[in-house]
Amino acid sequence: MMLRSLFFSVLLLFPVYLLSQSNEVEEALHNFQYNEVLALLDAAPPTRENLLLKTHCYEKLYNYPAALNIYKQLLDEYPEDVNLTISMAECASQAGNSPLSLQCWIIADSLSPGNRFIQTQKAMALYRNNNPDRAIEQAKTVFEADSVPLLLRMVGDAYLYSGQGDSAIWYYYKAIEKNPADHLAVNKLGNIYLGAKFYDATIDLTQTYLENINPEQILIGQLNGMAHYSAGNYAEATGRLKDNIILGDSSYTTCYYLGMSLYASKLYYEAVSWLEKAYNQNDTDVNLLYYYGTALSMTYDRKRGIEVLTEGVERIEKMNEMLFDFDRSFAGAYMRSGDYYKAIGYFQSAYKRNPETHPLLYNIGNCYESMKDYKNAVTYYERFLKTAPKGWDMDMKNLEEGETGKPSSADLLYRNAAWRLERLKEELFFQSTD
Repeated sequence: MMLRSLFFSVLLLFPVYLLSQSNEVEEALHNFQYNEVLALLDAAPPTRENLLLKTHCYEKLYNYPAALNIYKQLLDEYPEDVNLTISMAECASQAGNSPLSLQCWIIADSLSPGNRFIQTQKAMALYRNNNPDRAIEQAKTVFEADSVPLLLRMVGDAYLYSGQGDSAIWYYYKAIEKNPADHLAVNKLGNIYLGAKFYDATIDLTQTYLENINPEQILIGQLNGMAHYSAGNYAEATGRLKDNIILGDSSYTTCYYLGMSLYASKLYYEAVSWLEKAYNQNDTDVNLLYYYGTALSMTYDRKRGIEVLTEGVERIEKMNEMLFDFDRSFAGAYMRSGDYYKAIGYFQSAYKRNPETHPLLYNIGNCYESMKDYKNAVTYYERFLKTAPKGWDMDMKNLEEGETGKPSSADLLYRNAAWRLERLKEELFFQSTD
């Protein structure tokens, strides 16, 4: 954006009569009346300068699609103009059209090989287009000449996105070394340390930033408080998170960890206040419901504490129901994909969550049969048949639906299991005699 802003600053220094036939354009520009400028330019000749001024006005009005249309028109006429290509790339990015932006940066790179600004932006565009491997490759080309701090952090992001945590750590570290004020790199590196339970490393990293760079950086202060809490330093966590509150941070995370630090310090009355603020922002967190409800029950409002704890139990029960559905869906997908081993694992998990869903036993038996593990298949088919209604007989139609005379789906499943069981027992018998 800096290059294009400079481009337009130079452009606007030209005599206004080169841009239009009227001083009204200059006056409207000075008054930031961009719609009026556009109306005047509509009546002016469509010169290159007038069209560029139109794109400037459209972008100031956040009408990036309209600006893009003009850039396309201009580039059709001036395809070798690298400045136009850069401007269109930046406009496309602002419009949320990442693929078009990347295409423009690729063209700009071909028009001006070796330009580090373009190469850097091309790497960023590759990453925004979910192509972390090519983004890393492009960034390393830039690093041969210059270690751009922003690009170092982006490569860290790309490695993190690709699940290569060690490489991400190295690039975040280098980004901070190059620019110690990069709070985003500090935050991301700190979160990796925190997730790995390297609490002291997180504390040292964030404390260094807060003491030497900016003691009022809310994101880093919050992370420092979280790390102190996780390390069991509840007094330090409380102090740091209260500083964040003073700075205007009333986020869920800060309120939650402040409340939890006070709870761990057995300051239940004070804890209730902050856990309530967290609850008012997100009442779906089971951990919060437990500690908030418990804190209430240990202070002045035991009735409310019981209500909140009940919410937590209901939330857990609902989560279990959802997990049961997920298990069944995973199992079905793996079974249809021929990965019977994983399918069995998910069917078994679903059955543990809801032992009343007897057909799952049939499905497990069917998976074992498909794997030619007949002994386990027999075991599960037998377990399934034991769940048949009392008095059920394979030769009787005592599970018929209404008066249609057709067996129910449950009856058919039991009949199929009995038939398969008979076949498999015969197969096992012949295998044992070989």
